[in-house]
Amino acid sequence: MADTARRARLERLLQAARELANPERSAGKALRARLLETTGLSGAGIERGMAHSLEIAPSEADLQALLASTPEASRAHVLLSSNVFVGALRAIAIGVASSAQVYVRASRRDPALAEALHALTPELFAIATKLEPAAGEHFWSYGSDTTLAELRASLPAGVWFHPHGAGFGAVVVDAATWTPEAARAIALDTALFDQQGCMSPRVVLVIGSADQARIVARAVATALQELEIELPAGTKTSAELAEARRDRDAAAYAFELFEAGSGWVSCASEVVIPPSARTLHVVDARDAVTTLGPFEAHLTCVSTNMQGLHEQLQQAFSGARVVALGAMQRPPLDGPVDRRRGTEGERVG
Repeated sequence: MADTARRARLERLLQAARELANPERSAGKALRARLLETTGLSGAGIERGMAHSLEIAPSEADLQALLASTPEASRAHVLLSSNVFVGALRAIAIGVASSAQVYVRASRRDPALAEALHALTPELFAIATKLEPAAGEHFWSYGSDTTLAELRASLPAGVWFHPHGAGFGAVVVDAATWTPEAARAIALDTALFDQQGCMSPRVVLVIGSADQARIVARAVATALQELEIELPAGTKTSAELAEARRDRDAAAYAFELFEAGSGWVSCASEVVIPPSARTLHVVDARDAVTTLGPFEAHLTCVSTNMQGLHEQLQQAFSGARVVALGAMQRPPLDGPVDRRRGTEGERVG
């Protein structure tokens, strides 16, 4: 009976999400207008995010996996971040799978999707200005590592804390099988949500020579520039624009740089993680596992065009999702998008 009720709550939430995903429905139109105000993304960026990444049609296996991986609780609490607007659906889905009493604190910067889902399903969860979990209850939180550390220290003993902090994605490609389609796929994963999410790629490893890495960097930069015509970048404040100029100047001084529309692609033989502003860093590498090893704690997703590498990457980085090129921003709704160590929950105190 409990599983039946949990499943019913999930399906009700997904029904509401499908309503919001439909651009012809009044609720869908209202959400899009609100997202233009809250996300900073372009209208085309919002529409592509809705169509490409909002998880409204999970498979039966995905739903079963989500239910199986979600602990049941008398009350569940969810603290949302503002990085990727579609992330609110997954976070709230985990909450309603956990409990019939769910309290959600939406991001102050971007509460749009959480509020829209609540308007259609007020019986599933409450929007709260303050979360007050008690011992034995579960708390899912999304944000910066600093915020999560401070939050954990403030929780009462006995609360089950599920922290999802800062992370990034990486791409591994074989220079010998490189194609223009691969460049387009990497560009799309980068441009979606203006590279603000933890599944967004930031570094590209090219299994090949330095010259081959340079070819890949140039191709990805061209693909990003072309994609920006149909998927314009969002707005930035004057402070953000100034910071972007400083970052670009520093990268141009240190590395070979390729223009990529509003962003850029750098290329070198050492790994650095560039800022999240439609920018990528391309590195020539001999071994993907060895090269990415130092970044395991923050690695959430790896995409690759090397079929034989999937299993090796998954074994080496068990907390990261390993997917095909172009699939980084559309993970199945099978549980938390972030599977790194510690996210499964720890009892405070």
